[in-house]
Amino acid sequence: MKRRRVLQPVLLLLLLSASAGCLSGIPGFSPPVVYPGIVPVTGATMPDPPVYSFSFQEGVVHLDIPVEAAVYAGARAADKSARIFDQTIREEEWRAGIYRSMIQDPAQDDFYEDLLAKFREEKDLQGLDQDQYAELISVFVQSIPYETQNLSSPRFPVEIYVDGKGDCDDKSLLLAGLLSRENYKTALLYFEPERHMAVGVGCEGEGYAKSRYAYIETTNVTLIGVVPDELQGGVRITSSPAVIPIGNGTLEYRRCRETAELRNALNETGQILEMRSPELQEEETALAIMKETLDARKAEMDAAYARGDYRAYNTGVTSYNILVTEYNRKLTGYRDMVREFNRLAGIHNHILSHQYDRPGTYAWWRNQSPIA
Repeated sequence: MKRRRVLQPVLLLLLLSASAGCLSGIPGFSPPVVYPGIVPVTGATMPDPPVYSFSFQEGVVHLDIPVEAAVYAGARAADKSARIFDQTIREEEWRAGIYRSMIQDPAQDDFYEDLLAKFREEKDLQGLDQDQYAELISVFVQSIPYETQNLSSPRFPVEIYVDGKGDCDDKSLLLAGLLSRENYKTALLYFEPERHMAVGVGCEGEGYAKSRYAYIETTNVTLIGVVPDELQGGVRITSSPAVIPIGNGTLEYRRCRETAELRNALNETGQILEMRSPELQEEETALAIMKETLDARKAEMDAAYARGDYRAYNTGVTSYNILVTEYNRKLTGYRDMVREFNRLAGIHNHILSHQYDRPGTYAWWRNQSPIA
């Protein structure tokens, strides 16, 4: 919807209201754009925020903080659109402005500080380095249940924390706010064609799509630097992202080589398992047919022996033993295939199910036998 004020009241036009989704006043002469803001609601009440528990490295982290009801209510009531008075403002500019204003709104300062104080306590308790600390914060946000919201715009980070659920842009705004305030080089990665958002953290090398940021998926627990094969609904990321820097942090994530190695191991084992699964099925079927043949031969020999036809029995023994030898040879080969299949499946499943523990998973992986 467009609204624009000109000097003549009779020519008053609608002001452009621009909303940014997940993947979805009387104007004056300045500022050119009015972005979303939180106006605390005095006397507001709200339900108690959730108590979060999530797996991280070798343990479980428990986390909860109080949240000001006035700030939460103000965030919920806020207009999440941009009112644009200067029609020369480009979409990428006002869209980035919406996200930055929602992340950096000063009404959320106490919320951020209280939450980060808990993370700093955990960092000191576990003796985490800067890479592990970034992982701790990321795993927390990733662990918040994903739920597609029937909304046309994202929500403020304080809303996501209290609501205990969010979609891709909701959770990305929260993670970007936390990382940027801990001095990490941070950006939002917005994929317009796929209607998807992720977070970028500064890294060594080119980073994702030569952005110099490592990709962080927020919808589920995944390693930093790992891009999902597909999103909800089977959508694959094929476009280059709009990179929206958040804050002025300088810290980088330095473990992308390790996470890339784990991702490669996951992909390689997955491909081998997919290829070998039908081969195992074929071997299993062939062995079952051979076993039926052996059982039939054995029944014929037993019948000949029972009726005293020892010549027929002895004649059958030779061919039967040949079949048994072949069966045992194939059975041994099949069991070797099963053992290797199960070994690779164990590697694949371990990496897949321990994305919250990059150091432990990487050390475990380095102790495994090479993938054949």
